[in-house]
Amino acid sequence: MAVSLRATYRLQFHKDFTFADAEAQVPYLAKLGVSHLYCSPILMSRPGSTHGYDGVDPARIDPELGGEEGFTSLAQAARAQGLGMIIDIVPNHLAVDSTNALWMDALEFGPKGPAGAIFDIDWAKGPVIVPTLGKTLHQAIADGEITLKADWDDGRFVAAYFDNRWPLRPEAMAAALQVADTRDEGSLAGLSNRWERLEEGHAPSSTAVAEARAALKELDADRRALVEKSLARMDVAAVLRRQHWRLAHWRTENDSLTYRRFFNITGLIGVRVEDPAVFDMIHAVPLRLLREGLVDGLRIDHVDGLADPASYCVKLRREAGPEAILLIEKILGREEPLRDWPITGTTGYERLNDINGLFVAQAGWTTLDGYLADKRVLEADPEIRLAAAKGFMLRNSFMGEVDKLTQLAQAICAAEPAGAEFNAGALREAVLALLIRFPVYRSYGPDTGSDTADQGLWKTALDLVAERDNPWVAEAAEYLVERLATTAEGSPGEEFIRRFQQLSGPAMAKGLEDTEFYRSVALTSVNEVGGDLAHPWREPAAFHSIYADRAATQRQDLIPLATHDTKRGPETRARINAISHEAADWIARFEAWHAMNAPLRKVVGAHEAPDVIDEWLIYQTLAGTWPITPERLEEYLTKAMREAKRRSFWDNPREGYETAVQDFARALLTDAGSAAFRDELTAVVAKLDPPARVAAIAQTILQITVPGTPDIYQGTEFWDYSLVDPDNRRPVDYPARTAALEKAGSANAGPPDLKVEDAGSAKLAVTHRLLRLRADKPELFASGDYRPLDLDTGWLGFTRSHGNDSLVVAVPIARFAGSPGPSLPQLPHDGIWRDVLTGRTLEARAAIDLAFPFIVAIRT
Repeated sequence: MAVSLRATYRLQFHKDFTFADAEAQVPYLAKLGVSHLYCSPILMSRPGSTHGYDGVDPARIDPELGGEEGFTSLAQAARAQGLGMIIDIVPNHLAVDSTNALWMDALEFGPKGPAGAIFDIDWAKGPVIVPTLGKTLHQAIADGEITLKADWDDGRFVAAYFDNRWPLRPEAMAAALQVADTRDEGSLAGLSNRWERLEEGHAPSSTAVAEARAALKELDADRRALVEKSLARMDVAAVLRRQHWRLAHWRTENDSLTYRRFFNITGLIGVRVEDPAVFDMIHAVPLRLLREGLVDGLRIDHVDGLADPASYCVKLRREAGPEAILLIEKILGREEPLRDWPITGTTGYERLNDINGLFVAQAGWTTLDGYLADKRVLEADPEIRLAAAKGFMLRNSFMGEVDKLTQLAQAICAAEPAGAEFNAGALREAVLALLIRFPVYRSYGPDTGSDTADQGLWKTALDLVAERDNPWVAEAAEYLVERLATTAEGSPGEEFIRRFQQLSGPAMAKGLEDTEFYRSVALTSVNEVGGDLAHPWREPAAFHSIYADRAATQRQDLIPLATHDTKRGPETRARINAISHEAADWIARFEAWHAMNAPLRKVVGAHEAPDVIDEWLIYQTLAGTWPITPERLEEYLTKAMREAKRRSFWDNPREGYETAVQDFARALLTDAGSAAFRDELTAVVAKLDPPARVAAIAQTILQITVPGTPDIYQGTEFWDYSLVDPDNRRPVDYPARTAALEKAGSANAGPPDLKVEDAGSAKLAVTHRLLRLRADKPELFASGDYRPLDLDTGWLGFTRSHGNDSLVVAVPIARFAGSPGPSLPQLPHDGIWRDVLTGRTLEARAAIDLAFPFIVAIRT
């Protein structure tokens, strides 16, 4: 029997945390109070994968994690404890890897082969470009780095380049088998003919391919030696010219690819899940697990990467059944509503930002951002920053995709005489401008005119292009969008819309999440997936409106405070949020530290290292994570510098600048001469910590009590001062959490003590008690209403009611350290109330205890 969705706990699987490791924690997680284990991808991924989003075999549960047997055991153990299972699936892409048999088959047999239609490859443009070489193809061949070899285990011949290998098409295999040797006795010639026949006519059958491979594998040692000599004699360049793929220098990947990638990751190739056969293949195992009752639901990764997310969700719901939990990873833009799809909800990035924004002081954020703008290290207008970042990414990482859109735009405009004046250059700039100015991740309709919501998005984009771009480009963009108001199936317009939609999301994601969020560092705690550069705070009235609507629609979106993708842990963000309430003090502190640490900076080229932006980032990172090891800080800074793409880059690291920044950061943490700085930093953190811990508890309370489904990322039931991955994927100390849970759940447990300097038992106690309340009152949280309380400034409160059950929640959202603060809220109703967190009975109109400034009270 399926388990009702109440609260999830995210588990991140890899070879060092397997299904068996998770099974050992099932009793703890059941006692903690969640309803479902929420699992990272479980299907077979690249060997050694730390995340599972680089799948290589969608038909097999990963043996590195424990395989089918291990997963079944975990699911059964969870069910025995009353827990359900949700698994993460990846319908958009697979890994470009020699361990991916489907990819290898596509390269071997080309567009007519059994795997030719699985991947989103533009076969019409010629061979699949494989940008892997460290030099030109001509030079790699001349240097003898590319060789032809037999892969006897797989039953194919390959071109090998160091650890990489790519399969030769059947005609090349047939040629290699045609060896002139008297000892052959015809067996190799017969096998050669068999492989030659696989090139004839239509797609070879899987049976014929399997039989040919089996015959190759059965060759004895003598004949294998003959074949290997034959391969060694072949003209490598001539053989490579005849393949369904073409090797290229890795730096050509951004403008010459002939397949759709996941974002700009060349090692992940898009799959055509809109094809019914591909859909069935990708979903066979997840749907089987649903039907067998081993899992209750699916989390769909990157739904915006699909050709038609709306139709996909409809089909998946039909196949999964009405009771299955379906959660999509969908990033909503500012005031963007979720489309009316048959799903349970989203994974809730927007909810994380709603909650976090309550604890950001608008005036403080404006002061901090304005300070950096006044120093001319940040553009004053956040929208201009975002446009610049998106433009940078499009021109440097996605020009192959932009060029394809330009070709389609030319075909569309050239169909009418009025469009002939817009040449390729103008249309390319128009396409870029529309992508840069598109206000959300993507549209969803088949054109620009039939969907009302989409019409508004395209109009916004055109208005911004007209306001901010070249008038001729704006005219070309308007003409193009008008031509796309209706599109016929199979037309250039239909293909343009689909490809634009599949590119606008990556442009936004890479421009905002993976570039600008590492540049706009005024208050780094607001730079999370789904965040808003221009409006990172939340007013209580807006927050109440959001959650009243969610209660009315009974939305079950996940509500995370951390995920595997967040850039900072909840408590890291809480500390940095506290800076916004003391912005002037932080600016003074930065200037003092900037002067104090001047001897540690170096000049690299024309720039100080670190420059102002990176130095500011270092100090905020230290404030959020202190104490932190040099190794953790250096790993983070390397990623931050390369993601920012200001002074260094992933594809072109500026080692001189990076080294200088790392030396600066390490000196702050380890040099004897920096002891005074560390003392001051410790004092600053000691000042930030009390309000940050109050805010962290308040956020946890909101996460678990507002409408929706709380989602706890592994380990974050304790204080979590982590940074972006891989820092947030470090091992979790479950024995410590189990011991803390035993104490929190004891009959004598009193109010959590926010002053105790421990690993976070107060947060765990709050989490446990509120999850237990959700279990005791499921209808209150699943169907209860949401009504705001009119509280003093600095407080947020609401009531929830269903039937005879009533709940009151009140938390501080302004800077609060336990002494003097704003007027305290009081219980709004008559009656006797029991505070779930402290166990005390509250009379009507009772005030909050300053030592533990929260109320979560149920009417008795």
